[in-house]
Amino acid sequence: MPGALVSLVLVDGTLLVQCTVKDADQAAELAGGLVISGPRAVTKAQELRARGYERPVLCDAQLYAGNHRKPARAAFDRTWLLCQQGRVLTDSGYVAKLDIRGLQTILHRTMRLGPGFIATLPLHADWLKVQQDREILLHEVAFAEVPIAVALEHAADPLGVRAVVTGLLELLSVGVPVVLLRSDVSALGALCHGAMAAAVGTTTGLRHIYPVSTGGGFHRPAVAAFSPHFLSYVSVDKLAAAVQLTPDLSHLWECECTTCNGRTLDWLATAPSVAFRHSLELMGLLRDQLLSVPERALAWRERCNMAAALHTEIQAELPDWRTPPFLNAWRYASTPSSINLP
Repeated sequence: MPGALVSLVLVDGTLLVQCTVKDADQAAELAGGLVISGPRAVTKAQELRARGYERPVLCDAQLYAGNHRKPARAAFDRTWLLCQQGRVLTDSGYVAKLDIRGLQTILHRTMRLGPGFIATLPLHADWLKVQQDREILLHEVAFAEVPIAVALEHAADPLGVRAVVTGLLELLSVGVPVVLLRSDVSALGALCHGAMAAAVGTTTGLRHIYPVSTGGGFHRPAVAAFSPHFLSYVSVDKLAAAVQLTPDLSHLWECECTTCNGRTLDWLATAPSVAFRHSLELMGLLRDQLLSVPERALAWRERCNMAAALHTEIQAELPDWRTPPFLNAWRYASTPSSINLP
């Protein structure tokens, strides 16, 4: 295994951007670090390093995704593991509900690899949601004592379920380094509760693991942009409608990021390709604000409360507007008794 460079080290509280190889160059300009996804991720990471990119880069083989996903008990690929520098995510398969042997296989194999490797755990959401399953997970993770990278399967947003958030908080308290993969705004909540790092996907498809498809055709996810006031990703079409229908609430829609430069967010509907640049910059700024205070978990909960109140206010003007479930999941799971500061 090549020696790790100082620049490759993950620092506690790192907000990563999870992206495809195609989007890696653009994401690298604004990200605190990258998770590059797909079979060509290592090649792209090496290319970025050769050009002088010095922030953390993780490579996610994402063999756990799709209808032909790799099972948890399948062997790791030694070529994948040994051709990288710094922290290395195992090319794990999917850990189905109650696949205890699969969970143990990933963790025990990672134990044998030694320092520098992170056990990738692509989990059915019930591993965190259901108390009995959660207890098994926590026991196995505590026994292995290796860093883990968690990705969760759900049809929409796994961290929009209060019990899943509760499970994540308990996992973060086990005492091993945890990286949250394939997330969205909840990445900030994870960082505020002690995650070593968390990754925000540049597209909807990289913000959780989709369940195996049973047919019915492919639905292309809508382009969404981050709104710091609402602490949410909102589709650019919905933002455009909101700007037009609520001219008296212009303070909610004007954006001073370097991408928008004072424009209202409806312009993103005409330029969806830049929506993720806008989102990455604002997510990075909010991460800095939240992690600059001593009581990070409390600061996160307060932001969730303020955002939920704004969502309720805007629903009076726009009946189709909805409060994203993750806000209430974090508000009610992140009680002061569960605060776990790094």
